Amino acid sequence: MGVHHVTCGQFAAFVQQTNYKTEAEQEGWSLAWNGGWQKVEGASWRKCGFDQNDEHPVVCVSWNDAVEFCNWLGRTSGKTVRLPTEARWEYACRAGTETMYPWGCRPEQGNGWCNAADMAAANKFPGWLTFKWDDGYVFTSPVGKFKANAFGLYDMTGNAWQWSSDWYDPELLKPKGPLTDTTGPAGGAYRVARGGGWQSGPNYCRSAVRRMEAPATRTNMLGFRVVVEIP
Repeated sequence: MGVHHVTCGQFAAFVQQTNYKTEAEQEGWSLAWNGGWQKVEGASWRKCGFDQNDEHPVVCVSWNDAVEFCNWLGRTSGKTVRLPTEARWEYACRAGTETMYPWGCRPEQGNGWCNAADMAAANKFPGWLTFKWDDGYVFTSPVGKFKANAFGLYDMTGNAWQWSSDWYDPELLKPKGPLTDTTGPAGGAYRVARGGGWQSGPNYCRSAVRRMEAPATRTNMLGFRVVVEIP
């Protein structure tokens, strides 16, 4: 499992070597938050609506864009690179815990663990349900700024939502296949995103939370990390 989200700098290297254009760039828009989700002309991973540098998680990338990055990284590294399944993602996120969050069950104990909707965000976006701390960032932060979990993974909670490889199944908790390393359904209309992001409050930062997104969706809260298969 990638220790961090794929960063803007890593995605830029992919684009430079392949001349790849994301779906946002091809179609000329992405969704961005400005007191509500809006279709913003010209928004893309290059210009997502707030300041980023090479160490921030890349956002405004669709599921399709993320898969293209994985394919490129697989070709250049000679390894099998994928997006994580939901099961793999949650196993990595929990890192042996059975609590609501990686740090326990009380939201207020998460200070220092994640970049999520906090008091700074509440000042900018009144009405948000937020954690009762100030993590120093309203939007994305450089990766690795907060505590790693027991597996040494950073930002499994918060910073940017993360694409998984699975199609969305509303009955995920009633798996029809193997209980170990299970995968989602064979098809569907939506892919699954996990982890919460900079705009997520206590309800959406729980380890079990999942959201469904169309594969072409791109927003400035949504990024990804990769898994490298072990032969």
